[in-house]
Amino acid sequence: DDPMAMWRDRADVYLGELLRLEAPRRIESCAGLLGRSCEGDGHYQCLTCFDDRLYCQSCMISGHAELYLHRLQFWTGQFFWKTTLAELGLRVQLGHAPGEACCNPFPGDPKFTVIDLDGIYRINLDYCNCHTAQPRDVQLLRRRLYPATSVSPETCATFRCLEVFQIMTFMSKISAYEFYWALSRLTDNTGTNPPPNRYQLFLRMIRQWRHLKLVKRMGRGNEPSGRAGTTVNDLVVKCPCCPQPGINMPDIASIPLDKRWLYRLFLAIDANFRLKRLTVSSRERDPALNNGNAYFVEETRFAAFLKTYEKRVADETSSCNKHDALELANIRGGKGTDSSGVGAVVCSRHDMKRGSAVVNLKKGEKYLFMDYAFGARIAMYPEWLRPPQPANSIKYLIPKFHLPRAYRTLSLSLFVQWTPEVGRTDGEAPERGWAASNGAAASTKEMGPGSRLDTLDDHFGDQNWRKVACMPGQLLKKIKDAVKHREEQVVGFVGFEMSIEDRTAIPQWRVAVHKWEKDPHGVGPKGNPFIPLVRQLSDAAVRLQLAEEEATRTSDVFVRHDVGPCDFLVQGLQLEDMQTRLKKEVTELGNHPTDRQKANIQQKCNCLRRRIEAWFTIQGVYMPASTVQRMTLATSSTPVQAYDVPLLLPSALACIQTDLDKLLANMERRLRFGRAQDTLGKIRENILVRGGMYRVKQREVRGQAMVTRAATVLIRIDGHIEEGFQAYQRHWNALEKLAVPLACADHRMSLRALNKADMVNIDDSDGSEGRRTLSWIWMANINLAGSAGLQDGEF
Repeated sequence: DDPMAMWRDRADVYLGELLRLEAPRRIESCAGLLGRSCEGDGHYQCLTCFDDRLYCQSCMISGHAELYLHRLQFWTGQFFWKTTLAELGLRVQLGHAPGEACCNPFPGDPKFTVIDLDGIYRINLDYCNCHTAQPRDVQLLRRRLYPATSVSPETCATFRCLEVFQIMTFMSKISAYEFYWALSRLTDNTGTNPPPNRYQLFLRMIRQWRHLKLVKRMGRGNEPSGRAGTTVNDLVVKCPCCPQPGINMPDIASIPLDKRWLYRLFLAIDANFRLKRLTVSSRERDPALNNGNAYFVEETRFAAFLKTYEKRVADETSSCNKHDALELANIRGGKGTDSSGVGAVVCSRHDMKRGSAVVNLKKGEKYLFMDYAFGARIAMYPEWLRPPQPANSIKYLIPKFHLPRAYRTLSLSLFVQWTPEVGRTDGEAPERGWAASNGAAASTKEMGPGSRLDTLDDHFGDQNWRKVACMPGQLLKKIKDAVKHREEQVVGFVGFEMSIEDRTAIPQWRVAVHKWEKDPHGVGPKGNPFIPLVRQLSDAAVRLQLAEEEATRTSDVFVRHDVGPCDFLVQGLQLEDMQTRLKKEVTELGNHPTDRQKANIQQKCNCLRRRIEAWFTIQGVYMPASTVQRMTLATSSTPVQAYDVPLLLPSALACIQTDLDKLLANMERRLRFGRAQDTLGKIRENILVRGGMYRVKQREVRGQAMVTRAATVLIRIDGHIEEGFQAYQRHWNALEKLAVPLACADHRMSLRALNKADMVNIDDSDGSEGRRTLSWIWMANINLAGSAGLQDGEF
């Protein structure tokens, strides 16, 4: 069924019902309250109640004594006109139970304004002025009305309005400006009778509301010391899974050494340059209400720290390549910017902000600011800033996304995925957490310093709370998922291990891995089992080996020409490549080539034919049977194009010639094998380049010209990949043909038949890295050197 198609048939009915509500069903007397009849004329209808009947003024006021924020309309006889309960004379009594009169009421401001969820209203208000009367702001609060000021308030907002706005800012990052003026339009969308402007008062109320809700939820209202006794980290939603001594973990001394890794704390440090702040107001005029007790550090102490150490601590020169945080460290911010962003310490396993671990940045991601957030162990820093752990108990790792930007030998020893006892941690939790906060950047950048800190504290607290609320279900799902995928990965690993013919090296590898995991820095880069020991054989390496073998031969029988057999075969393979490229150019000409294009192709064909004929002369010396075979094939009177002339290398004669020159065929096999490895490496390189280009295009390319230019580059890269695919197919087919007469199929130990489905990027498969099954092209290597050849260090 198609609900939309079914609705189209009923659209006119829906439209008629909407028009029906624009007028009363019938002109009648007052409907009366609770079934009682009323003799008055019915002129008033409530839009908030689910009742379309008309009531008289008296019944409308009586029925809405405690529903004073309902919207009304008055039937003039021709149309409905908006009105309010205040205009009808309803007065709201505070300080007493509903329906109870006050013996000494005090009238409130005649223009008293209430900001509610569906509009902005004026009401007639009476305060209690009896001997038991509470302060006026307290009377409002007990009616769930939040006053804009604590003395003689003239404006308030309902609790439900503030609650809804707070949740909407968390979920949609709507600004107070958009929310308030949406309420204004709900009240009057014509602009002819707009409600009073209370936008600035609404900003003040929502800021106070955020702080009070935070203090209330953290239990400070139930403490004897109250809000004034709030200290550091008291307003933080803590991660329930991270180790907290005395709460969710036993005494460290009672934990066995081999189990202490279960209580390891994972922290990540990162900066965000989107959450900047312009130079608006000052800390003296707009101090923070949370005062460093939530997620941001205490600003006064932080400012004193910067004043003391900013000139004494020089920024280190980083060796990271092309990293935005470091390249732009000296140009972020500038004139008119008070803070270029924020830096934070988060729980890298559960993506939760740590208490008093978020700092404002001045210009770039300076070490001094991040040291303050983390509490680094630097001798010149004060004692209170240093972490209590000894230096050797802190292990530093590089997150997965940042790994390619670090030096290779350094990053291998700090790779988070190769570190034992880290589970599925990738270290990139801050990057995901910033995505939930960046939407608020547009509104927080123009706030005062205190308002911005309190607002971001509220956002960070909500992010932590949502993590805690979802954690039970997520952990159960992850446990079930881990059991399933662990079995798959174990089966795959055992299968790969069983496929290795030389089983004697496996125990040695296992010992090397365990030794490196125990002390990666002590073993050093040379002892790292993840660094390749054997590089794949390239075409140049094979040619060098064959040339050296020719130079050491004692018999001159095999070398029958000035051009040696190795050079002869190399030239043949080069001619084969030239034929392929020329044929591709011919197919790309299209159906209507120009005379100049035809002439260019003909010149290339003539040049190639001359080279082939010269090569045939050498081939007649080393492969006499090729001449006879070529005459057998030349039966057609149609001239053969230069790019279609059969070269008849040993692999082409392997199936039809019984007395194949095994020495020459083995040379071709080794050359083909090296070229296949080179071609596969180029395919991998182009696939990686293509993946990088796609990411750059999505992130940075804008405009028709740049999109077209990027698409042209991608087409060229795809052409290189296709060319490599065709070349690999030629080498693989030749190796398969030579395998039978030479009784040698070593190429199958590290190479396979290549399909289009195999040519995917290393990170293009479904699922995360722990569930990913790599294409064989990313694991291919040469195994001629024994077990060590199983390592492929091309990455």
